Amino acid sequence: MTIIRRAAGVAVGVAAAVLSAACSTLPVTGEVQTRPDAALGSNDAAPFFEPAGPVSGADRDTVVRGFLLAVQANPPTTSVARSFLSKRARVTWKPDHGTVVYDTSTLESSGSRVEARLAGAHRLDVRGRWLGGAEAELVTVPFTMVREDGEWRIDNPPRMLPVPTSYFRSLYEPYTLAFFDRTGEVLVPTRVYLPRGEQIASNLVRSLLAGPGGTLERAAESAFPPGTGLDLAVVIDEDGVAEVPLDPEIRELSPPDLYRAVVQLAWALRQVPGINSLRISVDGAVLPLVNGRTEVGLDEGREFDPVPADTEDVVAVVGGRVVYLRGSESTPVAGPFGQPGFALRSVARSVSRNQFAAVAANGRRLFVAPGSGSPDEDRVRTAVDGATNLLAPSYDRYGALWVVDATPQGAVVRRVVGSVERVVQIPGISGRRISSFTVTRDGAYFVAGLADAATVLVSDLVRDDGGQVRRATPAQAVLIQVAGRGPVIDLAQAAETSVSVLMRSASDDYEVAVVEIDGSPGDPDLPDWDPLPERAVTLLDGPDPDLAVLALAPNGRLYELIPGGSWRQVLSGVRAAAYPQ
Repeated sequence: MTIIRRAAGVAVGVAAAVLSAACSTLPVTGEVQTRPDAALGSNDAAPFFEPAGPVSGADRDTVVRGFLLAVQANPPTTSVARSFLSKRARVTWKPDHGTVVYDTSTLESSGSRVEARLAGAHRLDVRGRWLGGAEAELVTVPFTMVREDGEWRIDNPPRMLPVPTSYFRSLYEPYTLAFFDRTGEVLVPTRVYLPRGEQIASNLVRSLLAGPGGTLERAAESAFPPGTGLDLAVVIDEDGVAEVPLDPEIRELSPPDLYRAVVQLAWALRQVPGINSLRISVDGAVLPLVNGRTEVGLDEGREFDPVPADTEDVVAVVGGRVVYLRGSESTPVAGPFGQPGFALRSVARSVSRNQFAAVAANGRRLFVAPGSGSPDEDRVRTAVDGATNLLAPSYDRYGALWVVDATPQGAVVRRVVGSVERVVQIPGISGRRISSFTVTRDGAYFVAGLADAATVLVSDLVRDDGGQVRRATPAQAVLIQVAGRGPVIDLAQAAETSVSVLMRSASDDYEVAVVEIDGSPGDPDLPDWDPLPERAVTLLDGPDPDLAVLALAPNGRLYELIPGGSWRQVLSGVRAAAYPQ
C-alpha cells in the first residue's frame, strides 16, 4: 500500500507553552550552543520584532497595550515587557502559571485599575499542555496601575502570560512528551506547544521535568525524581550529542528508573533536528547511563512504545472468513476465524494476546477466538450475547476487549477480560448516542464519536499498577471545528495524540478530519484530503506513521489515501476491516 506519512515528531503548529523566565521557556538571554541556529530550527516563519518600551506621559490604557504588545517579542523575551512594570513588580514578576492565547482584546479603565478582556481565549499550563478542550472562553485580566516618577506602571502583572493567537501561529510548534503509565511498561504521549528556535531542546527537557501534571497524573507518572531541574541549558556539540545537565537528584534513581528517565529524554530530544544521542551530566561530571555507557542513542526504549509491533497487516472479513490483507493479497488467519462460513460485521485483533474478536452480522453477539492452533469451531467463544447493536470492538494494550452496545436508550460500554464481562460506566459517554469508539494504543483514553453531533468525547482510563481499570473520568467534549461537518460516522486513532474522524458534510460528501484528543489545534499544516468517492462506514488509521489511511464503503470497496490527498480503490469484497491493536 502507498503510505502517507503523517506528523511524527515535529509539526508546525499553533498554540502555546509557558513563557516564564523563571520556568525558562521564555528566555531573557540565549542558551549556549556550538551548532548554528539553522540546524536546530529558527524563527524564520515570523519576522524579527523588538517592541518599544514605555512612552513618556502615556496614560494607563496605553501602558497596558504596550505591555500586551511587548510580550510578542521575536525572539521571545520578557525584557521589554518588564519595562512597563513597577520597580517592585519588575523584580518579582514570574509568569509561571502558563499562557493565555486569545483572539482579540479590549480594555476598560476605572480609577487605578485597567481590565483587559481577552476574547476567544484558551489556557495552557506551565508545561505547554492545552487545557479545557476546544471551547474558547472570555478571560478577564485585571491590571493595577501605580505612579512612579510621574509615569503609570503595572504593579500586578498576570502570572499567566497573555499572547494573541497570531503570535503562536507564527512562533510555536506542537511537540510530544511521554510519561510512563502506572505499570511502568508503556509510554503515554501527551501534546505540548513550545516556541521553535535554538532553545527548543532545553524547553522540551524543562517541560518534561515538570512532570505530567493535571489530569494526566491520573494515568501517567515521570521517572524523574520530583523537583529535578535542568542546570542552565542543553548543549549540543558538533557531533549531535546533546548534554543534559541535571540537578543532583537524578543520582538517587535506581538503574531501572534511570533507564526509564533516559527513555523519556530520548523520546523528547529525537524531535530536535541535529541531535543524534544524549548524555546526562551532574555538576559537570558525566553520569553513567545504560550498561555503564555515558552516551546513548535516541532509539532507546522501543520496548515501551505504545504502538505494538506487527500492526501493519489489515485484519478483514472477506468471503465469510477473517484474513490478513497485504496489499491486494489476502491470507486466512490462523485459528478458527480463518475458516469460511462466518457471518460477521466487524473484527479486531489483539497483538499482545494473539486473539481475535468479531461481532455477528446481526450485531447481537461478540465472539472471541485464538489466532493460532486448531481451527476447530468449538474454540470460538461467545463473550457478549443478547446485545442490541454492538459497535466494532477495540482491544487495549493489556489485552482487555472493549465493546459498545448502541441501544435505543444509549450506549452501554462493556469490557471483557478473559471470561469475565462487565459493564463500565463512563460519565458523559454511557447513555449517549455513540456511533464509534476506540481505546488509544497506550491504554490511557477511551475516545467515542457522537452519532448526532460533530463531537468527539474523551475519557481518561484510570488504572492501577497492574494495568486494571479502576474508573473512567467524565468525558470531555471536543467539538470538531470544521464548517459544514455532520455527526461522526467512525473514528480511529491517528497520530500519538489525535484521532481521524469520518463525517458526512452538508454537501453529502464523506470526509475525514484529524482531531487532537485534548481539543488543541494540532498541526495546521496537515494537507487537506479530498472527499471519499462514495459513502463510507469504516475508517482505518493508526499512530504508526507507516500505516496507510483506509476507508471502507458499505458495498465492500476499500479505499486508500494516497499522496496528494486523493483516494483510490485497492480492493473489493471486504465486509469489515481494522488495524491490529
